Amino acid sequence: MRGKITLSPGCLIFTAILVSFLSTVAVGQRPKAPKALLDAIDPDDRSCVTQEGLDKSVTVQPVRLANDGSRQLLIRGAGLCLCGAQNCGFWIYRKRVDGYQLLLKGAGSITVKAARQTNKGYRDITSQSHASAIETIVRTYRFDGQQYQLQRCLVRAYYDEQGGPIKTPRYHPCEEQPKS
Repeated sequence: MRGKITLSPGCLIFTAILVSFLSTVAVGQRPKAPKALLDAIDPDDRSCVTQEGLDKSVTVQPVRLANDGSRQLLIRGAGLCLCGAQNCGFWIYRKRVDGYQLLLKGAGSITVKAARQTNKGYRDITSQSHASAIETIVRTYRFDGQQYQLQRCLVRAYYDEQGGPIKTPRYHPCEEQPKS
């Protein structure tokens, strides 16, 4: 016969308080997407995001891009509204006294990373998008003092000029070119 485990009322109360505190702390630390993001989303996607809910349509991650140690928000699409074939749209915001400022509206990507190089106090950003199983688009964005601008776009392809497979990738410029 199995014995029963009984907990004292004090132990139960302590456990309930601890669980409540930890869940409050975890929820309090998760940043939310600024409502201004809805203005940056393409009109075709905006109604879908509004129906699904902004918090369900994106993930929000604090990132340190500025040399001053402040945090910015990397917001990535999550779900059918803002993602397509593995590539999801992304946005970077910084907190201002009067709200949020959009620093970058990036093209659909599978990865977004801060680079080592900096310009005007902010780290460059690189993103990668899958064009196909043998072709990846690599974009580098650079801060111009107000926003991020596309600095470089390369296609990394595992095929030669005739379309035959190769083992070492070749790089060539994208059709989209950085603004001068």
